[in-house]
Amino acid sequence: MAPSTQLPKQKRTPGTTPAHWFFRGMLGGILLITACNAGSYFLRTQSVADLISGNQDVTESLGFPARVWLEDSFPNNTEAGFNLSAVGINLLSGILIGSLFGAIGIKFQHSLNRKLAEFEQKNLNKESKGYQFSIIGLLLLTTMVAILTSIIINFLKTPQLLLVIYFAGPAILLGLAMLPRGMHWRSRVVILAIAEVGLIGLAMWYGQTLGVPLERVMLGIFVGWTSQSGIFAFLITVSLLIHMAVKEAASNKTENSNPTSTLT
Repeated sequence: MAPSTQLPKQKRTPGTTPAHWFFRGMLGGILLITACNAGSYFLRTQSVADLISGNQDVTESLGFPARVWLEDSFPNNTEAGFNLSAVGINLLSGILIGSLFGAIGIKFQHSLNRKLAEFEQKNLNKESKGYQFSIIGLLLLTTMVAILTSIIINFLKTPQLLLVIYFAGPAILLGLAMLPRGMHWRSRVVILAIAEVGLIGLAMWYGQTLGVPLERVMLGIFVGWTSQSGIFAFLITVSLLIHMAVKEAASNKTENSNPTSTLT
């Protein structure tokens, strides 16, 4: 019987064409506008007290650059509710910014492709070390942490802990995902997703015990997590682009100062 000649299964790698980088830039622009819309809540709203208590008479609104939502304590305010025209304006702003990011991505596509190849190689080296990732173990660990946290929260009974989940949630999730060493990035995404669901469920349960309406809890998670995650990702991307631009300029300067090096 002839030996099996089955080829090893090839893993999907991120696309490196100009279209891929333009799409990523477009997505980044829309995500940035979404983050700015979420963060605008803290500038357009009188107080965040309504996020931890449903009994506050606070006028709330959000939207950037145009206001897309307003909830007023006065029921006769005709401007309250969603503004679909403002949603279109903000979406168009995201597309315009995304187009700019996409053009930048195309300009630096060769440098970005090198960075992407280095990143994938590092992760392949980590995966080849044989790190065993157990979903069941992660679920057990997450369940234990959730139970412990819920006991502490139930004992303290203070609404300020909701603010901790709203504003420290992204840092907690990132720390949990980055804690194990030598793990492939796809496994970290799984950890992040499971921990995110667990933390949202914990916030919903705790809000219910305090009498905070579910929509208040979900609004707090949206404005807190989306604004932090989007702006943080934007700053990382900008710093990466600046680093590549400086490195490329230094490389070009070195090549121009040593023209004979290309002849050897």
